[in-house]
Amino acid sequence: MNTVRVLVRRNLKIYFRDRASVFLSLLSALILLLLYLLFLGGLQVDELQSSLPDATAEEIDWFVGTWVFAGILMITTFTTGFAALGVYVDDKSSGRFKEFRVSPIRRNELILGYQIAAFIVATIMSVVILVIGGVLMLLIYGHGPSFQQVLATLGYILLCSWAFSALSSFIMTFVGSNSSYTAVSTIVGTLLGFLAGAYLPLGLLSKEIGNVLNVLPFSPAAMLMRQPLTTDALDAISGGVPEAATQVSEYYGIDIFIGDLFVEPLWVILGLIAMGVVFTGLGAWRIGRTIK
Repeated sequence: MNTVRVLVRRNLKIYFRDRASVFLSLLSALILLLLYLLFLGGLQVDELQSSLPDATAEEIDWFVGTWVFAGILMITTFTTGFAALGVYVDDKSSGRFKEFRVSPIRRNELILGYQIAAFIVATIMSVVILVIGGVLMLLIYGHGPSFQQVLATLGYILLCSWAFSALSSFIMTFVGSNSSYTAVSTIVGTLLGFLAGAYLPLGLLSKEIGNVLNVLPFSPAAMLMRQPLTTDALDAISGGVPEAATQVSEYYGIDIFIGDLFVEPLWVILGLIAMGVVFTGLGAWRIGRTIK
């Protein structure tokens, strides 16, 4: 395990050494969050105001803000771990693996070094976004997440960071150069917000498309993030009326369905755990093949 620790430290140092890249990873998430909070979220506010006339504009603003915040937080757990695995692509494209092959480092230790470093980066960056986003919620709307909500969200961050880092480690094995990595990163960053239902509510899409998105892991993962972070705001805009809360929850992906089947949070948690186990193994197998 000492070798794994050294490799993880090495990969983390390489990633955080490029301070501009680290800063831009955080900045892109914050820009998206601020754009929605200050400008684009107004479209959702107008729609909710017409369907919930008893809710105040401030309450609706607060709900939309927390909904956007949760979606961007989920995206961060994927994109930052994906970015951290750029170290692997650089090692492969530069031929550095030849040095690893003649060293006493075992292949499984090298593989764990990449995967654990990606998980740590995703967790750290997501926690930073959670803290900054919570402060923004408090400053803009006068409401921030409670201690219990933060704890629940932290648990989901750890789970999503691990599962998506494992998935990313598998995807990265098919990327052969830094230019390909840049292209794949752009595609992933563009698609992920749509696949997670983070930019547009799932209720705006057809039922068929919604079912497809809800089968993929991204929308269910965003659902997990939304449930603790939007609880108070949802109660405020629904005025304690269960029917109103249910309709808003389904429309905004706080509760999701596949057909008529309600997706329980426990199923999502178990699914992400299974995905983490499977893709940790597949990623390790694929990385091992590239090291041979």
